[in-house]
Amino acid sequence: MKKIISILSVAVIMMMAAAPAGAQVNFGLTGGVNLSKMSLDKIPDVSSNNRAGWFVGPKVLVKIPVVGLGADAAVLYSQRRMNVENNAGESASKNYCSVEIPINLRYSVGLSSLASLFLATGPQFGFNVGNKTWKALKSGEEPENFKLKKSNVTWNIGVGAMLLNHVEASVGYNFGVSKLAEQFGNEGGSFKGNTWQLKVAYYF
Repeated sequence: MKKIISILSVAVIMMMAAAPAGAQVNFGLTGGVNLSKMSLDKIPDVSSNNRAGWFVGPKVLVKIPVVGLGADAAVLYSQRRMNVENNAGESASKNYCSVEIPINLRYSVGLSSLASLFLATGPQFGFNVGNKTWKALKSGEEPENFKLKKSNVTWNIGVGAMLLNHVEASVGYNFGVSKLAEQFGNEGGSFKGNTWQLKVAYYF
């Protein structure tokens, strides 16, 4: 899976770098809402609920006329709210702060000169810029201690609309490919981050 992600990432970057002379390159800003939920593995009697966060950053869009193909990339500051709860009703939440770099392939269908619809998919590379540990909640007398990874990989799938070649709105799902955190010790537990995203962008 990691090899596939690496190959697709290189392909998108090469496509953006070698865009034909007729390609349209637009720079802009994007931001939106994260609705995150942890996917827990080997952590018994613990669950996770959706929690809201946000993201913002610069974005570039490359469109190849006629064929409808394109690519986009961004550098985002992202804050996701992580939450876990055990059977005793104890819960704990933490902000996970990161720099995220999504790189997507796109296919657009024009409805008119005023609007178009698009599908987008591609990898996203995250780099933790916050705390590296999390004492999440009690399990008997000991806390559930997690070591947060320095980096992780997720995958984006999304659909959206472009209006007037400047304003873009979309909804997407970002699911974890690699682990976001692991438990300390020999418990073997870990979790990944899965996130619904509502996005808006404006291109200059």
